[in-house]
Amino acid sequence: MPTVELLVTDLDNTLYDWVDFYVPSFLAMIREMSLLTGVTEEDLKASFKRLHEKYGTSEYSFAIFELDALQQVNRGLGARQILEKYAPAIHAFRSSRKKTLHLFEGVRETLIELRTQGKRIVAHTDALMFHATARLKRLGIEDLFAAICAPPDHGLPAGISVEDVRYFSDESKYETSIPIKIEIDPAIRKPDPRSLQIVLDSLGVDARECVYVGDSVTRDIFMAQQSGVLDVLAEYGRHFSLTNYSELVKITYWTAEKITEEEVLKSIPIVPSFAISSFRKILDVINEVEYR
Repeated sequence: MPTVELLVTDLDNTLYDWVDFYVPSFLAMIREMSLLTGVTEEDLKASFKRLHEKYGTSEYSFAIFELDALQQVNRGLGARQILEKYAPAIHAFRSSRKKTLHLFEGVRETLIELRTQGKRIVAHTDALMFHATARLKRLGIEDLFAAICAPPDHGLPAGISVEDVRYFSDESKYETSIPIKIEIDPAIRKPDPRSLQIVLDSLGVDARECVYVGDSVTRDIFMAQQSGVLDVLAEYGRHFSLTNYSELVKITYWTAEKITEEEVLKSIPIVPSFAISSFRKILDVINEVEYR
């Protein structure tokens, strides 16, 4: 194998535990919303799920303006009034996120070492660009990436301006230092190999010079193998709370059709080329393939 020029890494549950940060934070927000409105938590979850399925994401930033369960409660309120009304719920999410969103052990140090070795690192995710870059910024590692590949952000709802929803007045809070942003059609999701090929084409790297690491066998590993890229399974990212996962299913954008597609993929015998118990083990993998 040629020298590894590029490491492409999944984000959620590969660099940090997305399930175990997002679900508790979301549920904290739901509890506050229920107290503020009198709408039951289960009705709010079902309403969120319908909206998430509509937009194809579990992180729709403007949900409080569009949830069908809140139409009567929000009737007659302007955008700023709605934000003020639900400020305690938004604060609950952010407060929980601050406590639960952390890098897996060794991630930052390993990324720094890879950069020292001259490797380029690309973030690759099905999460929307805003949320993906915001998390990397919040975690203090965005400066270690040469590029990020993600679907573009959804637009603003009708009648809502950027000024209405901005939390910070400082524009730099919403900018990223990642030099290359590769926006991909939202319809092209993992394990579609085009999702990875666009990265290789954009950076001018041959598939044989690339390593991909991710926590999903059916999406990350299968996609990398279809693309001719060396695949590495992040086994440690698969050990999340089953209770949190069951709650995630209640609000995620996954439709019954998508769940069926996932089950079909699980029936395909997919064997990872490498499996690692911590992110820092990616250094051993790259060392082995370069000197085998």
